[in-house]
Amino acid sequence: MPPKADDYIHDLAPEAPQGVYPEALAALKRSRRVMIGHIDAGIAPHPALGFAGDIPPSNILMDLGANLYDPENDPSPVTPLRHGSDPLAAQLEYPDHGVKTLSAILGHEPEFRGVAPWVKVVPYRVSNGPLFRNGTGPMTRSREATALIGAAIDQAVALTPEIRVITISMGNPGWLGVMDFLVRIAGGGIGMDRDTGRAVDRAYEKGVILCCAAGQVIDRVVYPARYSRTIAVGGVDKHGGLYDHYPPEGYAEPAHVDVWAQAKRLNRASYLPDTDPPVPVYADDPRAEGGEPSGTSYATPQVAAAAALWVERHYDRLEEMFADERWKIVEAFRAALRGSARSEPARLRNGSSVPVRVLDIPRLLSRAPAPVETAPAARAVGQGFW
Repeated sequence: MPPKADDYIHDLAPEAPQGVYPEALAALKRSRRVMIGHIDAGIAPHPALGFAGDIPPSNILMDLGANLYDPENDPSPVTPLRHGSDPLAAQLEYPDHGVKTLSAILGHEPEFRGVAPWVKVVPYRVSNGPLFRNGTGPMTRSREATALIGAAIDQAVALTPEIRVITISMGNPGWLGVMDFLVRIAGGGIGMDRDTGRAVDRAYEKGVILCCAAGQVIDRVVYPARYSRTIAVGGVDKHGGLYDHYPPEGYAEPAHVDVWAQAKRLNRASYLPDTDPPVPVYADDPRAEGGEPSGTSYATPQVAAAAALWVERHYDRLEEMFADERWKIVEAFRAALRGSARSEPARLRNGSSVPVRVLDIPRLLSRAPAPVETAPAARAVGQGFW
């Protein structure tokens, strides 16, 4: 059931936004040296993102982005907001997914405010929804393969040093047990393309922070968040002073998750499904899709926006400390992120609780980068399924 009208979250700014957060936000808005790469299902002209009709705002850099999914239809990263024609499309595709996730960063209207309105973003369209069906079988086209994540990462990294953060609210769960047989029949496959693992490695070595959704459909972290060179983001739902874990069963291997952020009841932007013309709405619109607006898809862009704020605030120090070993930028951020997060018990569906690290943006921004003494994280190529 969807939340009650007064239970939606309309503002993702820190609860006490005075001090370091507005200062960092103002600096990031002005910045031309810190941008976010948004790898998702494409974007559409929703007013929550700053569009005036079909005209994009100046901070969404459409010309630098790309459509890698179906460029023959439109080379720009704009989604047509239509489901595909194969039998699994209606169950697995959410063509407005990129609008939903980007609004958690850029939302700036009273209906919904994101973490960093007006930050500069470069969008990439790599799918028609958050779940990748890796393969070339009769029910999935090769351009839906997970290799497109890697291609988009490489394009974004090519814009470094400007793109310092990438947000990815999609993935592939890896081994699915009995369900894997059905996925294979449908033309899908497990894991991530090896070239995507190489792209993750290249981004890490360039000091680009990859924030990836840990997922919630299964009880373990999905790819690419499962790679140790990414920042894996889980979800919580805060009710008063208490937290529920999202997913409610928890993760079998919580050590893979770096931080947790609000993942439920967000009044994020969306579109009415398959209307002609497409109609922009918010989650609390009675006409919007049924069910609760939830997902680690929405927790992840909050962390990505916080990462961009942190990099901008500590930019000169990061360049001074880690110019020769840029992977240390990622590890310095991971240490600051984990160290500044609030340790909280999060309730599971069975009534027990697990400890989680909840994102605290003001505390993160106040934590300067420290020297990195640890070895680099394990290479993405060489771990997991392909």
